[in-house]
Amino acid sequence: MRAVAIAGDRRLRAVEIDRPVPGHGEVLVEVRYCGICGSDLHLPELPAEMIPAGHVLGHELAGVVAGLGPETGGWAVGQRVAVFPMVACGTCGPCRGGHPNLCDHGIDGGPGIGRQGGYAEAVAVPAGMLRRLPDTVSDADGALIEPLAVAIRAIRLTGVTPAEPVCVLGAGPIGALAVAGLHARGFGRVAVIEPAAGRRAAVERLGVRAVPPGEAIDRIPALLGGEAPAAVIDCTGHPSGAPLAIELLPAGGRLTIAGLPGEPAPIQLDLLAVKELVVRGSLVYAEEDFAEALGHIAAGRIPCDRIITTIAPLDQAARWFADLSGGATAQVKVLLRP
Repeated sequence: MRAVAIAGDRRLRAVEIDRPVPGHGEVLVEVRYCGICGSDLHLPELPAEMIPAGHVLGHELAGVVAGLGPETGGWAVGQRVAVFPMVACGTCGPCRGGHPNLCDHGIDGGPGIGRQGGYAEAVAVPAGMLRRLPDTVSDADGALIEPLAVAIRAIRLTGVTPAEPVCVLGAGPIGALAVAGLHARGFGRVAVIEPAAGRRAAVERLGVRAVPPGEAIDRIPALLGGEAPAAVIDCTGHPSGAPLAIELLPAGGRLTIAGLPGEPAPIQLDLLAVKELVVRGSLVYAEEDFAEALGHIAAGRIPCDRIITTIAPLDQAARWFADLSGGATAQVKVLLRP
């Protein structure tokens, strides 16, 4: 079957691989759509010992059950599904502490990381990773459930209420989905900071105002009705995000880091102290976040057609990796269609 894998030179290449055979407790899913995640862009840069040549990426996927291994818990061929791409072990320290999303082994068997992923015509996954798609959710929109769950968790952990103004840093996929998730939860005062003009235009189509970082301190309060944001959700994955948020936040403000910068960020600890700011991280999602994301999409509360900016053939994956890795992209979410 057709797939896109990391080649020996660490570039993406279209390849032919064996169609997976589902093992005990596994289901074969015919992939209809798979999203390109920001984390996918960085995986080819990792050492071959961690992500070897021949590995197939992709964990934001929706498809149709096409085959069943033994003991698959009542799934049937033809059912439409999204994939929750991790299974908590239940026994490690984070699991015992009530943090299954931080499981030491949760992604070990997840598509795109621990096993071959969704940049392919089909993928075999544990049956416990499947979630049924209702008729109101299209196959393409089903591929947005996983990244929307990331945004929903960040919103929930921030602890804001709809009466409070919120600023989102970054208008990439998670930032745009955070805006959509805030609107779905009833938030009316939301503004975005984004350096790329194309992405500012894209997120403004979701009904918010967006400004470049250099104008944020002067303009964000006015966009939020004359108030500084009670909370900032940093979806940039860039070390410049947190320092800007700390400067922007008022006394008692909250900062949630949902992006993963590859370099240390210079933080003014004096501002953190004198403002009594609360800073916390947010990593992936829990069952309740995934379920909420699915519910919002099923109810039509997420403008998926304005977040999915491109649907491309599978063999164009390398082209869209290059576009999304550039600083001037106007894309929000690119889906690959095998």
